[in-house]
Amino acid sequence: MSEANDGIDEAFEGQLRVLVTAAGQVAERLSRSRESELRRAEAGSEQEARELQSRLEAENQVARAQAGAVHRSEWWDTATPEQIGDTYQVARAWANEDPELARAEQRIREELRTRYGVDVAGTNADSGAVREAIARAEQRRVRAEAERQGARADSAEAQRLMAVANTADRLPERAAVVGDEAERQAQAEAARTASEPLYDSAERRTTTAADLEAHGVGPELVATRMRADVSQAKPATETTRGAGGKAPKARKSRGRGSQVQRTGLER
Repeated sequence: MSEANDGIDEAFEGQLRVLVTAAGQVAERLSRSRESELRRAEAGSEQEARELQSRLEAENQVARAQAGAVHRSEWWDTATPEQIGDTYQVARAWANEDPELARAEQRIREELRTRYGVDVAGTNADSGAVREAIARAEQRRVRAEAERQGARADSAEAQRLMAVANTADRLPERAAVVGDEAERQAQAEAARTASEPLYDSAERRTTTAADLEAHGVGPELVATRMRADVSQAKPATETTRGAGGKAPKARKSRGRGSQVQRTGLER
């Protein structure tokens, strides 16, 4: 029974050495890749930099939540080599940027040394097995990134559809406002039209002509006034006013010898 347990423990330790070694190498690649992304984003647009920063902050929070488990002894009592390797990879990838994850990495190193006799700095793991483990880790990382991009695309599409729906919901309200405004303008125009004097009407011209004749204006002059009134569509009295709305002043006589031409208006 003891020999069986020794075999299991040996296999566990061997697998742990491979996975921890692979995790450390993958973590270094992830850290360098993140630094390159930040430099490219900073050299690009402000929007690109903000989007990247927002994504990295979300990933950092996930990393903290995952690595926080290493500070509990009960987690180590049941953790598998895969779980330990994955958690070490996460903590190591952020250790240079996040003090909390740097402490988690240090705790993993201590537990590996005291529990399993594994030194992260020199695991003596089989190089072929490590390469295979790195390849598998890279595949998992690519799939996870594709899933994150898909989730971000779905979120962006959902926000776009929500904006379109909100705009469509407001269209009837906007149409009603526009319709009310058009109706108010039409009513105002109709009121202005109704309030304007109807100068150019047959009844008004007949009354005006009769009034002029009653004051002794000759028929020819009355006819001339009416023709001018019709052509200008203004009261006959306005034809005698200047541009400023005032009647022109009478011209002064040039001398006592001047003769005033009498017309039918002088009675």
